[in-house]
Amino acid sequence: MRTSIVPSSDVQSSPHVVVIGNQKGGSGKSTFAMHIIVALLKAGKRVACFDLDLNQQTLTRYLGNRLEWDREHEQKLELPDYYPVREEAAYQKAWSHGTDLRQFISQFTKTRRAHKDDLMDGSAFGHSADLSQFVSQLRQIGRAHRHDFIVIDTPGGVQHLNLIAHGMADTLITPINDSFLDLDVLVAIERSDLEPQPSVYAEMVWRALDARRKVSGRATDWIVVRNRLESVETNNHRQITRVLDVIQRTLGFRIARGLLERPVYREFFAAGLTVLDSVEGLKGAAESDRPNLLARLEVQNLIREIGLIEKHSDLEDEASPEIEPEMAEASDVRTDKDAS
Repeated sequence: MRTSIVPSSDVQSSPHVVVIGNQKGGSGKSTFAMHIIVALLKAGKRVACFDLDLNQQTLTRYLGNRLEWDREHEQKLELPDYYPVREEAAYQKAWSHGTDLRQFISQFTKTRRAHKDDLMDGSAFGHSADLSQFVSQLRQIGRAHRHDFIVIDTPGGVQHLNLIAHGMADTLITPINDSFLDLDVLVAIERSDLEPQPSVYAEMVWRALDARRKVSGRATDWIVVRNRLESVETNNHRQITRVLDVIQRTLGFRIARGLLERPVYREFFAAGLTVLDSVEGLKGAAESDRPNLLARLEVQNLIREIGLIEKHSDLEDEASPEIEPEMAEASDVRTDKDAS
């Protein structure tokens, strides 16, 4: 796809790899990935992206919708360089693609503990995206020195390539819906009187990140984003906060406040738009629509909290000074309630 961005300086180092990962579907991974991509592009960064979810391909369709909207309305929307990945049951090809990758797989396998509920069994190794093609494309991106970021959207479940992608992450973002039903992606909650324990998936991700440290010497910034928050504080929210506070000390992730449950995030998908876009021709997308402005500032604040974009970047919005006090007041109310 064409990339239309603010020119930036030549890339001298390897692109920063951002992986959006969660074992469960329906957590908003692809919506989140798209907003990160567009935010980075609007900040003048050069972005390559992959969609490894070959069953759903939500990010692929999102980007396709964006390209069609751009062609029809001639609005010059920012687009990343998209690298499609085909499906191939070719696990054995992985072993011919570089010392670091072989060492990572070996290290991960060595440190993996046997578990009767382990989701990454032998059958999973042959049914993910084509690893050889994926690695080849990553090498091509690295040699070109044209990108600042690589954003990878991953599928649900624990497939071989999925976990390798986790192990490649400089920044790993795990969005979870703010409910106990979805919290079990990280926490194996059994009895209320027991201290929360990491789920099988969480332990496997931790081992993937540990293998990365041992092989490359590089750490991963793992961020759990509490997504689809309710606008009103609830007892459920406070209980989830307490559980996450315990489990983050074990797994070493940090927590970021995510996005509220807003219809605009779903409505913009069909047009390939994000709340960061200034567009005409779409009902409800007017600049004066206050809920959309709140959503835009919400995304901007989250992107900065993650740390991918410096605070004073081209992502600043003219409406921010007007809306920020309202956002801050709402956040203060929630914080006060948490403390009580």
